[in-house]
Amino acid sequence: MTSLLDRPALRTPSRFPAASSPPGAEGPRERAPVLRGRGPASGAVGGAPAVVVWHDVAAEDDAAESLRALVADHAGAAGAVLRDAPALAAPGPSGPAGSAGPAGSAGAGETREALHLCTPAALLADPPRTARSRLLVVTDRPVSEPVWRRALELEAAAVLRLPEDSTRLLSLLGDALRPRQSARIIGVVGGCGGAGASSLAARLAGAAARAGRSSVLIDADPMGGGLDALVEAPELRGACWEDLSGIDAADGEALVAGLPEVDDVRLLVAREDPAPSGMQLDHVLAALDSLTAQVVVDLAPDLVGPAIAHLDRLYVVLPATDHALRATARRLAAWHLPPGGAEAVLRGRGPVSSADVREALHLGVAGRFADSSRGTVPLLDVRRRGADGLARRLAASWEDGR
Repeated sequence: MTSLLDRPALRTPSRFPAASSPPGAEGPRERAPVLRGRGPASGAVGGAPAVVVWHDVAAEDDAAESLRALVADHAGAAGAVLRDAPALAAPGPSGPAGSAGPAGSAGAGETREALHLCTPAALLADPPRTARSRLLVVTDRPVSEPVWRRALELEAAAVLRLPEDSTRLLSLLGDALRPRQSARIIGVVGGCGGAGASSLAARLAGAAARAGRSSVLIDADPMGGGLDALVEAPELRGACWEDLSGIDAADGEALVAGLPEVDDVRLLVAREDPAPSGMQLDHVLAALDSLTAQVVVDLAPDLVGPAIAHLDRLYVVLPATDHALRATARRLAAWHLPPGGAEAVLRGRGPVSSADVREALHLGVAGRFADSSRGTVPLLDVRRRGADGLARRLAASWEDGR
């Protein structure tokens, strides 16, 4: 099987003329992410290096010091400094942690903790309290079953054994320290089966393209019928999910160049395999994250978790019925979204109102749209009202930072 980087950048002709950028259009505006809590670039802050936090239990043996020194070398190679967790937490003579203090504490401008690296002993005794995407377990010995089990429970980003996994550790460090938030990544998921999430995702990607943004539409619903079939795309030539094994955070530009284009939207779909897995989706979104692009992901319910760390917004689409409201409540409970982590989109007419959604689901309502006429095809048939009208308004709200 050919890999993504070995394939020519083939694409089908667009069915519409290329969208031109609006007068005075510039790059993406800064906005406050709804899901991503990453803020500014996680590298240097105020001229100081980023901090990688080291968690270990007290140990005086040479093996523990040797592992720490090896990890410190990796952090230094990635442009960060390694700090011990107790030293970071301890106040220095100039004030609390994060202010100028003695060696080993976080200096001024070094409050950005890019990653937390943890030994198996610390993981079992006192695991760090941090986001799963920022926790790595590092050891130089075989990994026991209790460690694997605990790492899975905490949803650590990786369990690495050095020196065998040295390259992987450097890649994860580089990804964490790379400047962020160039891309805007929007997730769309159904609150119940048949909610219309795929159709809205396609229309959102089309609205972004017509507004002059570089737009990527990702099919991340392994059990769906395929976005290429939904938008009635001609036979696609270019990269697909099956070609993306081994992709990492540095491959974003090659990925986009290799994707087929339909109506000014780059489309990532599966051909035969029911792709992607959660790990594949995580790697692809990490690669796209460094680009100036608008990315819309049509998510299966089981893939909301792996996508959360990358999303700026998540829209949960549900028909305006009591049954859909109850089903959505169950899915929200399983996803464990952060407060303010999603907005609802109501589809069609029914007894459920926006007020009902806010009360029952504790979600804001981004909008409501009427069902399209039978036979209407997303991307191909663009209407002034309905789902296309809502997609235009939502795309405009992203630019305004709302």
